[in-house]
Amino acid sequence: MTAPVPDLTAFRREVASRFGLVPNFFVSAPDAPEIIERLWDFAKAAYLDSPIPPLFKERLFVYLSRFCEVRYCIARHCAFLVGYGHSSGDPAVPRQTVEQAIRLLKAPSPWQRDVEAVLAALEAGPPADWPDPETDLEDRLFCAATMVFVEPGRSKHALHALRHVLGGRRFEHLLGLLAFIRTAHYWTVLHPELLFEEDIRELLASSEELARLLLEDPEAARCDMGVRLFSELQDLRGLHERRDLQQAKRALEAEVEQKENLLKEVNHRVKNSLQIVSSILELQLASIPGTPAADALRSAASRVMAIAAVHERLYTGSDVRVVSLNAFLGRLCEQIGRAVGAADGIKTDIAPLDVPTDMAIPLAIIINELVTNAIKHVGPPCRITLRCADTQDRLILMVADTGAGPSSSKPNTGMGSRLVQALVHQLGARVETRQRAEGYTVEVIVPLPQSTTDEGSNC
Repeated sequence: MTAPVPDLTAFRREVASRFGLVPNFFVSAPDAPEIIERLWDFAKAAYLDSPIPPLFKERLFVYLSRFCEVRYCIARHCAFLVGYGHSSGDPAVPRQTVEQAIRLLKAPSPWQRDVEAVLAALEAGPPADWPDPETDLEDRLFCAATMVFVEPGRSKHALHALRHVLGGRRFEHLLGLLAFIRTAHYWTVLHPELLFEEDIRELLASSEELARLLLEDPEAARCDMGVRLFSELQDLRGLHERRDLQQAKRALEAEVEQKENLLKEVNHRVKNSLQIVSSILELQLASIPGTPAADALRSAASRVMAIAAVHERLYTGSDVRVVSLNAFLGRLCEQIGRAVGAADGIKTDIAPLDVPTDMAIPLAIIINELVTNAIKHVGPPCRITLRCADTQDRLILMVADTGAGPSSSKPNTGMGSRLVQALVHQLGARVETRQRAEGYTVEVIVPLPQSTTDEGSNC
C-alpha cells in the first residue's frame, strides 16, 4: 500500500509560522517528504518547544555549528539570531546585534582554554538556572556542552559538571537539544546541495568580518574528527613505521658509507706506504747494478708495486669489496712493461670481470711473476688473457710468450716459481702449461665458489 503524500503546503505554512520563513533545510528531501516531517517533529520536541530559553538555544546552536564542516547551519542560525527570521521559532525573542554575533563566534573554543578549570568552576558553584547572554556562566556552559557535543566518548567530566549545575531535568533537555543540533549537522553533511537562502546572502554581504567567521572558521569539521581521526591514525601509524624504517635505513647507509670511506683511506695509506717501499728498493738498485742482489731487489720492488696497484684500485673504486679486473690488470701490465723496458710488449685481453679483493692481490702477484719471467727470459711480445669459463664457475688466466718454455732438466725452484705455486695453492687453483709451435703458455684455472659468484664476481 502506498503511503499518502503529505500536504506540503500546510507543512510549509507551519514551518514559516515558526521561523518567519521556510529554511531550505525543511525542503531538502523532495523524494521522501515524510522524512522531513519527522525531522520537524524532532525539531519541535528538542529545539523549538524545549523549555530552555529561546535566546540561549539559538546562541548555543550558532556556537556549536562552528564545529560542522558544512556551513549551512551556522549561517542559517546566525541569521535567525540577528533578526533574519525568528530565533528558536519564537518571534518574541529580541534580536542580537551583528557585533554580539561576532563576539560569540570569536569566543575561544574549549581546545584553546583550560577545560578542566572551566569544569571545576561549574562543579564548585551551586545549581543554577539558565544564564543570561554573554555571562561567565553561559560561557562555561557553552564550553562544557561543546565537549559533550564534539567528543561525547571522552566527556564524562563535562557531563558530570553539566548535571551538577543544571539539575537533572534541565540537563536532559540540554542533551535533547545537542542531539537535534547534531542531527541537523549530519543532515546537511548528507545533503551538500543545500543552498543559502537569500536573507543569508544578504547578511554575509552586510559584514565582511561576520562572513569570514561564518565561512572560514578554523574549527570547522571538528565534529567529523572522530571518523577522520581513525583513518588518519592508521595513516600516521603507517607513516611512523615507514619513517622509522627510513631512519634506520639512512643510519645503516651512513654507517656503511663511513666504513667504506675508512677502508678507502686505509687502502690509500697502504698504497702510499707500498709505493715508498718500492721506491726505496729502486734506489738501492743504483748501488748494486748488474748483480744477483739487484735482480732480487728489482723483483721485490715489482711485487710490492703489484700489491700497491690493488690498493690503488680499492682507494679509487666505488666498492672496496671488489676489484674490476679489466681496468686494474690493464694498468698493472702497463707498469710491468715500463719496469722491464717493454712498454709496448705486453698485450692484454681481459674480460670485464669483478672479483673480491682477496682474490685480486694473489692474481696480481701471479701475473706479475709470470709476465716478468716471460719478458726476462724470452722477451716481448707477451700476451695475457683472462676470461670466465663457459660453466661460469672458474676464471681462466693465460700468459703466453714466444719461447720454448723452461728446460725439463732444470726444475723451477726460483723465488718467483715458489711464490706462484704458493699463491695458486692459496686460491685453490691449478696450473696447466702447454708448448705449442707459436710458443709457451701458462694457464691458471681459478675456481669461483658459489658464494663468490653470488656476492663478488659478475663472471
